[in-house]
Amino acid sequence: MRTIELRIGLEDAYGRATTRGVIRYAKNRGDWKLYGAVRRDFGGNAAEETPAGNEARRPDGIIARIESAEDAAALAALGIPVVDVAGAYPNAGHASGEFLEANNDDFLTGRRAGEYLRSLGFKRFAFCGITEAVWSKRRKQGFAEAVGVSQEKLGAFERSLGWWKDIDRDEGVLRRMLQTLTYPAALFAGNDVAGLKIAESCRRAGIAVPDQIAVLGVDDEDLLCELADPSLSSVRLDCEGIGKAAAELLDQAMRGETGERKRITAPREVIERESTRIMVADDESASRVLSWIRANAMRGADVGDLAAAFPVSRRALERRFKAAWGLTPHEAIIEARLEHARRLLTATDLTLDSVAQASGFGGLQRFHIAFKDKEGMTPGAWRKANRRR
Repeated sequence: MRTIELRIGLEDAYGRATTRGVIRYAKNRGDWKLYGAVRRDFGGNAAEETPAGNEARRPDGIIARIESAEDAAALAALGIPVVDVAGAYPNAGHASGEFLEANNDDFLTGRRAGEYLRSLGFKRFAFCGITEAVWSKRRKQGFAEAVGVSQEKLGAFERSLGWWKDIDRDEGVLRRMLQTLTYPAALFAGNDVAGLKIAESCRRAGIAVPDQIAVLGVDDEDLLCELADPSLSSVRLDCEGIGKAAAELLDQAMRGETGERKRITAPREVIERESTRIMVADDESASRVLSWIRANAMRGADVGDLAAAFPVSRRALERRFKAAWGLTPHEAIIEARLEHARRLLTATDLTLDSVAQASGFGGLQRFHIAFKDKEGMTPGAWRKANRRR
């Protein structure tokens, strides 16, 4: 049996899902024994589940979130294979080849966030991040590139992770930054901890979310995001995939294979909630039309229903809409339905016929044709390639 110690922590969605990925790999192996403390503590003060009996010996390998120089030094001193799943600390032994890495693609996460917020029509952007975390810096880089603004000109507010987590910390400086933005603006937060604090600061400052500032986080801490007022949109990461990749790298290292040392896992989709449920355009009527489409397309509404809902001629409505968004109302309806269908395909076990009905297509054949035209593959093939682990 291989004895594997987990120093990941279960206090957030990232830790729980990453651990789940490791556990699933271990169960398939059959010769792995896992143990670990619930709370990360590299000084020997583990909160729970310390090894006992034969497990008290030094483990064969460790999977850990390395987030400080102290973390790195303590683990490097053990002289056993270690996989870092944090991607947080800039010099955690990676340059010297001491640790393996299984991380999220944080640059792509930032790009995905920027592309999503741009698709809502925003032209002004800001970023709030974590000063000491490499992953936050990479998300900022990807975001700046996606929105077409240099990092120097991108409105940025960065503090330590401890500052963001401390709910009692004075938010005056954050509120003043939010009040200096030109509205409407889209703000990308480096993680949900920052996003939730930003949304609360907006509420206290009388800044409307999302009408004045739309807020997008990362990690999809689903319960916290849903309980927030307004609920917080977030980029979902493939944390189980990261855990599986970490376990595979560790397995190879324990067998003496020294080739592969790093795995990068792409983020998943944006989970849209109230904090970004808005469309922005110079033409306010075009924004209202698109908001109507996003609210009603899945109910089977078509262009005729849209025209009946707005007191303008159908031709004028279509002309102004295309001038604002670059596509026709019909194309926007189809895209809204496809967006909903993609979420159902990745998150549920609904049959394809049920997905077609729930997305407003009315029938499987119409759904199949529209989906393949957009994605280049059938809904079934797309689900297999993109299904959450």
